[in-house]
Amino acid sequence: MNFSIAYPFWFILLCILAGAFGAWWLYRNQQSNYSSKGIFALVCGLRFLMLSIALFLLLSPILRYIKRTEERPTIVFLQDNSASQKFAFKKIDSISYKQSINKLLQELQQDYNIKTYSFGGQLNDSLPFNYNEKGTDISNALEVIMSAYESQNLSGIILASDGIYNKGISPLSLQYPFKGSIYTIGVGDTTIQKDALVARLFANKVVYLGDQFVIRADVSAHACRGNNFTITVFNHNSNRIVATQSFNAKDDKASKSIELILDAKSSGIQHFSISISKVEGEINTVNNMQDVYVEVMDSKEKILLLANAPHPDIFAIKEALTKNKNYKVEVATAKDFKGQVNDYNLIVLHNIPSASFNASNIIEQASKLGISLWYIVGAQTAIPLFNKVQNCLQIQAGHYTQNEVQASLNSDFSFFTTNTSQSLKSLPPLASPFGNYTPGPATQTLMKQQIGNVSTNYPLWIMQQNSQAKIGVIAGEGLWRWRLYNYNQQKNYNLTDEYIIKTAQYLAVKQDKRPFRTNLSKTVYEENELIVLDAELYNENKELINTPDITVSLLDEKNAKQTFTMNKESNSYSLNMGNLAAGSYTYQANTSWNGKTHHSSGNFKVVALNIEEVNTTADFGMLNSLAKSYQGEFLYPHEIGTLKGKIKKNSNLKTVLRTNIQSEPLINWKWVFALLASLLAAEWFIRKRSGNY
Repeated sequence: MNFSIAYPFWFILLCILAGAFGAWWLYRNQQSNYSSKGIFALVCGLRFLMLSIALFLLLSPILRYIKRTEERPTIVFLQDNSASQKFAFKKIDSISYKQSINKLLQELQQDYNIKTYSFGGQLNDSLPFNYNEKGTDISNALEVIMSAYESQNLSGIILASDGIYNKGISPLSLQYPFKGSIYTIGVGDTTIQKDALVARLFANKVVYLGDQFVIRADVSAHACRGNNFTITVFNHNSNRIVATQSFNAKDDKASKSIELILDAKSSGIQHFSISISKVEGEINTVNNMQDVYVEVMDSKEKILLLANAPHPDIFAIKEALTKNKNYKVEVATAKDFKGQVNDYNLIVLHNIPSASFNASNIIEQASKLGISLWYIVGAQTAIPLFNKVQNCLQIQAGHYTQNEVQASLNSDFSFFTTNTSQSLKSLPPLASPFGNYTPGPATQTLMKQQIGNVSTNYPLWIMQQNSQAKIGVIAGEGLWRWRLYNYNQQKNYNLTDEYIIKTAQYLAVKQDKRPFRTNLSKTVYEENELIVLDAELYNENKELINTPDITVSLLDEKNAKQTFTMNKESNSYSLNMGNLAAGSYTYQANTSWNGKTHHSSGNFKVVALNIEEVNTTADFGMLNSLAKSYQGEFLYPHEIGTLKGKIKKNSNLKTVLRTNIQSEPLINWKWVFALLASLLAAEWFIRKRSGNY
């Protein structure tokens, strides 16, 4: 135990002396008013104690002591709630299985901290046992649990699954340093049934009018040796079969890939079904057909990445933009560029204008033609020239030095919305010019600069909406580090690429002059995707407003109607329609402003996911290997009752003694204030009894 105060310890003596002086000063002429010296000494003593203690509390005394606590082992139960589990319960009684699990968890709760979760494509903190998730990501569920309970005494994980995963990496490839044990319960059917299936489909989601595109299908047949099959490709738009092929299963596990080259002759969403004929005795026929949707677009936007010199940021931006098949991206250095400015919808200027290339001709032409410009400001940018050629962002830099700045998302930004929920603050810093930043008119800041732990209002990522063309500025370089870090943490580039693509979409699209407009990020969604509709309304001064309400009517294929009211966000509108069932939908948004009625409509399609029905043969081998890799055991459902005994014998699951140093300010002790109140009350009572007021 340790005691300390915010001042030197001799201040305690001052508190005692001040308390004594205060008591003497109050009672210096009152001794004759009391019947005895003892009573007088008592009231003086009470006042002395009250004053001394109160003054002592002003020194901020803190008591530090060591607190030891015992932390029981934590065991997490993970239940696979994906749709493929329904096939497991054709041979296992689902009710008795659920009862066995609940009984096990109740028994374990006597000695361990039990946490329960279910998972499919994502982890959920409930146990519904309804097996309706559209995908299975075992590795993500395990990694999230290991990370979330890293600081706790996580000693064991119980994983109940069929071992089938169709998202993420193999659970056997996990590199997380988990030192506990994993027990696996194999819930599924490993028997290879007769099954003919379309295993995988490959096709570009977006192609362009006049191009050719390829649809490739991988078909398989299990336990169907000697059977003949017919593979059919059906185009729903033209309502006809466009290709057929035959397939003979020569082995118990046979497969074949077919490729179909088609012409994109008409724009819009093209719907194809690829199917394989059924075989006698086949139980699972859901996987005999898969659908694919190809969006044929009738335009392609050209983007020029113009750099002062080669830089890894250029590669990062190009890789992100080429994800959008609607973009044709060209890269050139300033000294080698010989193209025509009017050939492009958007020009990205990296470290331009610079001392060696002022780009005045390109910038002037782009401004006259209404072509948007996106500036990436870096160490080679000539800041005075940059300030001269645009008014989106002015940087007053006294010295050509750079700051390491973090990105902080601005919640008031409304030019477009993003779907990512990941934080930007964990990303590596960008190198930004040191100086004062002043945003121009008609601008909005997407990201602000954070320097160390200090949040600023300086723009880092900003856009301007002019009457002719739009301007974008990133006041820093180092986006390539963002992509690398993003991939290292999430195994994808989605966080960085979404901001790059959304910014390019906003800048490259020609300005829509309509006062009311709606926008969807795409026209084809999977049924597990959230569908978000954005809307903008402008007044007569071309200012963005959201004063009136907007109603949205949504119609499905059966003309069933749903009505929504859009949410007002900053000065625009947004509507999250959530997950919708597979089918075709049309919507119409309506609003009224200043006596005028405005409408905006569109359509989109939601496609079904059936990846859980493609493979229904349980993989107990993977579950067994996973358990052995983490000092656990693999069990069958009928062995659930023995799991408690196995866990009790496992030395990895043990109570941990944690030692913490606790700091407790004495001013927080309620009984101290009760003592002060009691001293004052006692003094007041004695004074009253003695006739003193």
